Amino acid sequence: MDPSPERSAHATRVLALAAGVSAASALDTSLMFIAYPEISQAFPEASPAELSWVLTAYTIVAAALLVPAGRLADRLGRRRIFLTGSALFTVGAALSASAPVVGLLVAARVVQAVGGAMLTPSALALIMHEFPPSKRASAVGAWAAISGVAASAAPVIGAAAIEAGSWRYAFLIPVPIGVVALTVGPRLLRESRDDSASAGWDPLGSVLVVVGIAALAYAIVQSGDWGWFDPRTIGVLTIAIAVLGAFVARCAHHPAPVVDMRLFARRSFRVTVVVGFIIGLSYFCMFFALVQFVTRAWHYSILEAGLVTVPIPLVSGFTALAGGRIADRVGHRRVMVPGALAFAAGAAWLLFRAGDEPSLLVTWFPALVVMGAGVGVLLPSCNSAGAFGMEPHELGTSAGVVQTVIRVGGALGTAIGILLVSDFAVGDRADEFDAIWALLVGAGLLTAAVATLLDTRPHAEPVEVPNERARA
Repeated sequence: MDPSPERSAHATRVLALAAGVSAASALDTSLMFIAYPEISQAFPEASPAELSWVLTAYTIVAAALLVPAGRLADRLGRRRIFLTGSALFTVGAALSASAPVVGLLVAARVVQAVGGAMLTPSALALIMHEFPPSKRASAVGAWAAISGVAASAAPVIGAAAIEAGSWRYAFLIPVPIGVVALTVGPRLLRESRDDSASAGWDPLGSVLVVVGIAALAYAIVQSGDWGWFDPRTIGVLTIAIAVLGAFVARCAHHPAPVVDMRLFARRSFRVTVVVGFIIGLSYFCMFFALVQFVTRAWHYSILEAGLVTVPIPLVSGFTALAGGRIADRVGHRRVMVPGALAFAAGAAWLLFRAGDEPSLLVTWFPALVVMGAGVGVLLPSCNSAGAFGMEPHELGTSAGVVQTVIRVGGALGTAIGILLVSDFAVGDRADEFDAIWALLVGAGLLTAAVATLLDTRPHAEPVEVPNERARA
């Protein structure tokens, strides 16, 4: 039965608030690629290794805390975690804007990362709790459209803010949104939680997942400086694999695990996790490559680079909304496979057509329109597919797992992008980027192949998961 008009209106307001705050978080993450050169000039006394932590600290901490944050949201309340995350993220942004030295800037970024990690799974859980299962894909599509547009528009917004003042202005952009969330949220949001989860908690499991994901993300982001076969990279990856293996084993036997392994009994969830990793790799690698290409191969300024990437947020916003509605009716596979193929086609157009001379109308804009259409379908569909068949008390944890694999994939995609174009200098031939375009083609085709295994059609019955483990 359809919800009442009052409940539908309330759900829409919750969606608007959660999407707005998530957009601020997504915008802040992407802004760093634009603000980083200005930050480097502002702190000439800092070494490159110190400055790199302005970028990597956020990635590592946010990726490590997403799963525990989702579990805490289920256990302590999605509203409580969302508002706490909003406060931490807003305070961290204000502290970043006023940091007098690099060390304090990095510390402020860590505060932001903790808040950002709390925001994502709690926002998704709040949205999915307000909407019935038949409308969740559309709701998550709207959430992802707003967040995706903000992230993709970051080059333009960030460049304008920096031009108006300094890199510090870029950090202040999310602050007003956080203030609105903290003012409106306590009255608008309704608390929801998994009451059975409050009976037990696994602190050791939480420590293991934080250490394991942090080690994995750290190895990935440092691989550009160390090299993939450096003993330090191999050593940290070995630690990550060992710790994450211990985490999985503990979750399989603990009465109140951080991640209930029974989630993976659902085929749709297993496929979504794999697809999410590939999508994260593809999206972040694409974003990095596009900006690097036009600034290095075509000699565009950062502001010009932001302007010529506008087709991605414009198109992805439309396709995210439409894709969510279609997925609600016919299942995610029928939108994700075409979306992935569109992404691959756009990357292939750049591979075969992008040359040394700028060609916006014939090469650049057609490729970005097609890739933007694919991205707009894939990102929201991945998030909503992860909720297929989930019980209400599992929404925060499942959202945290999906977002974690997307972030880890994104860290790997950025590292690969840096590795492939690190030796490219302004004035070099554009075909030096062929390897990265070919990688994106392959990633799109692989995403399409894996997504064919996803069956979330409305009549598809979720896997029955036996309740063999009593909740403590």
